[in-house]
Amino acid sequence: MKQLLFSRRTLLSIAIAIVSITSIAMLFLSISINSSYEETYQDIIKKSFNHRKNALEVEFNLIDKQREIVREVAQSTPLDQLNLKYEILNEIQPHHTIPSYNWFIILDETHQVVSHNLTPTTVLSLDTPFVQQLIHQDHLSNINNFIRLNSNLYWVCWNKVQREDKQVLTGFIFDVRALHTHLTTIDITTPNYAYIFTTDGTCIYHPEWELVGQNIFAVSSTTSQDTTASKSQKAVPQVVQSEFLQLEVYRFFTAFNSETFKGYISINFPKVNVDENVIPLKRNTYLIFISSISIILLLLYFFNEESKRAFREKEKLAVEQEKMNKEKALMQLKQLKNQINPHFLFNSLHSLYMLIVLDSELAQKFTLNLSNTYRYLIQSPASNLVELDQELKFIEHYIALQSIRFPKELHFEVVDKRHAPTKTKIPYLALQIAVENAMKHNIATLDAPLSIQIILTNEEVTVTNNIQLKEQKEESEGFGLFYIASVYQYYQIETYQVYSQNETFICVFPLLNC
Repeated sequence: MKQLLFSRRTLLSIAIAIVSITSIAMLFLSISINSSYEETYQDIIKKSFNHRKNALEVEFNLIDKQREIVREVAQSTPLDQLNLKYEILNEIQPHHTIPSYNWFIILDETHQVVSHNLTPTTVLSLDTPFVQQLIHQDHLSNINNFIRLNSNLYWVCWNKVQREDKQVLTGFIFDVRALHTHLTTIDITTPNYAYIFTTDGTCIYHPEWELVGQNIFAVSSTTSQDTTASKSQKAVPQVVQSEFLQLEVYRFFTAFNSETFKGYISINFPKVNVDENVIPLKRNTYLIFISSISIILLLLYFFNEESKRAFREKEKLAVEQEKMNKEKALMQLKQLKNQINPHFLFNSLHSLYMLIVLDSELAQKFTLNLSNTYRYLIQSPASNLVELDQELKFIEHYIALQSIRFPKELHFEVVDKRHAPTKTKIPYLALQIAVENAMKHNIATLDAPLSIQIILTNEEVTVTNNIQLKEQKEESEGFGLFYIASVYQYYQIETYQVYSQNETFICVFPLLNC
């Protein structure tokens, strides 16, 4: 029964361990899957960022190209034909998507204007302060500038070309609103928005027109530290509140440079777009995790219930088996006693008859031992167990009877190795059965005496005898050893042993603490 209980507890422990390991593994798997989802969408965001950035770079490269065209015209065209060439150039509109005006100013050595195509009717006139400043500056550190004319913001790009003794200032000007209108219509399929600003923070493009021309550091959460930390694209974008969308966005910063522009670009990807895709995936992943754990726990519950039912059935069978073993042991004991009583009584009475004639005093002693022996045989315990001291006292009477019958043919010895006497028990008649089996199956003569030794320890009793088998074996039904084995089996003791070793027959009887 203890084995059944141990087995059930072991199985339950193993099942709980498997469920725990599986649950932890599935949890880590779910977290890993969700992390993979987020990393995948981070990559999608970065690709969207690069797509938008590349599209805007193409437009700014066109501005660089137009600047190069007007520089080549100013460099290669005879000075007296520049006016005609620029009229044609303004009609062609190389940068056809953004209306612009291409201009030139020819200066002599004294910085006096020799010729130009700026008139009061053009966007940029010769009297404009910016043009006057440009004419009278010998060293031009910039190649572009943003100026306001009639409350409108314009972008002016220019070159300085040296022609013999003349200097040609040439460039073009276009309305930033026209640039805004054009940039707003490109790459409209990408779910993000961008704004571009100069190194000092002046915003030249933003989906919200009112912010164009303003300092982006003053009108948004963008700071100069963002540009400092964004010399290269950030591995992980920051999540901020967008002033334009009034939503949380992933915000990227990176340098945005061309020949005509030096500044930064910020591209913003609405976080809700990611959440709409990632959150359902996360929810489904955790739902799968919870469902799987629930199924495992349900299976564990059914396993536990089935294990309980099987255990109860096995326990019932074990109780019935124990009952049968006990009844079997009692029946074997009864058969053993029925066998011992007449056989032992016949031999003892015959020996007593001879002693009465030869030695009356020894006959009295024999009669007393015989009386004590039969009293022990008659008063058998109900549990088939007796205290070791009782069994030792009985075996002393039994050995005394046999020693009187065979004084020189039998050598008996009791060796007590116990540290101290204990209240341990032993199967009823175990020692008598071992001694009688030794006498029954072996020769005992003056020339070859039979030596029987009983060794006592705190854990067990060992009975040994030298092996000198009779030539004609006596018939035996083996009730004695079967009876002892049944008793130990009933009490689930597995250390009971009977074996031969080095011409010695050994019986080991474990002691019980019950």
